[in-house]
Amino acid sequence: MSGEGQAPGNPSLDVPSIRPDGRLDGLTAVVTGAGSHGALTGSGSAIAVMFAAKGANVVIVDRDAGRAEHTSEAIGRTGGKAVVHITDITVAANCRAAADVALDTFGSVDVLVNNAAIAPGEQANTEELWDTILSLNLKAAKLMTDAVLPAMKRQGKGSVINITSIAALRGGGGIAYSASKGGLNTMTKAMAFEYGRFGVRVNNVAPGHNALPMGLGFQGWEGASNQRKLRAEAGLLGYEGNGWDLAYAALFLASDESRWVTAATLPVDAGTTQVFPIVMHPILTRAEES
Repeated sequence: MSGEGQAPGNPSLDVPSIRPDGRLDGLTAVVTGAGSHGALTGSGSAIAVMFAAKGANVVIVDRDAGRAEHTSEAIGRTGGKAVVHITDITVAANCRAAADVALDTFGSVDVLVNNAAIAPGEQANTEELWDTILSLNLKAAKLMTDAVLPAMKRQGKGSVINITSIAALRGGGGIAYSASKGGLNTMTKAMAFEYGRFGVRVNNVAPGHNALPMGLGFQGWEGASNQRKLRAEAGLLGYEGNGWDLAYAALFLASDESRWVTAATLPVDAGTTQVFPIVMHPILTRAEES
């Protein structure tokens, strides 16, 4: 169910070679904020494409039809199956409708990825900005989980994956954004406690300085190679991560390989949050001398 093609000036999503090993065969995944624009993938689009390539039926949920179709076209190129659903997931009825699309089209809801989020470039600490960010980044994840939960309970099985951020663990991401992701981290643990005996697992993937459209655009660094180099060097590995690194982490949490993993946060940040920043310079120096 891919799109008919890309609009002029909008290059197709750059998709790496993904081995179709059937790890998610027969599963249906709902991915929010899965739209994309241009060649650089975001977390939601990478996860949607990855899941489809691995055999899942994917419901692409986004509020922008053009962005959703852009991701759908990429899924079509992998031979995967996807359907687009355009809606505002800050409204409970819309979330229930998104869950119904998955059930009506594919017969189940096995995986939910709460990825939709905003990090506006304007980080003024205003009440309006607070309400806007918390509504999408935190409230919508709660509403979407509520919407798919009845089906997962009936199945006796399900995986909810929340895309959080290292901004929940460190300052510098903006007050409202960091608060929303911190709330999502804690909500994950509470949901895992409440729903575990129904067979529903709830986990987090926490991106770091990955090369994603939202992160680069938020910092005003898109296309600035020197700033991307600094972001890469902030991690212990010294090279840049991207949306596909996040997609592989989500793939593990979506599959039965993680059947005994719940209430966990998996950082995909090249170790950024696991060391004291002041020791980074000597580590980099030693690496250069070795």
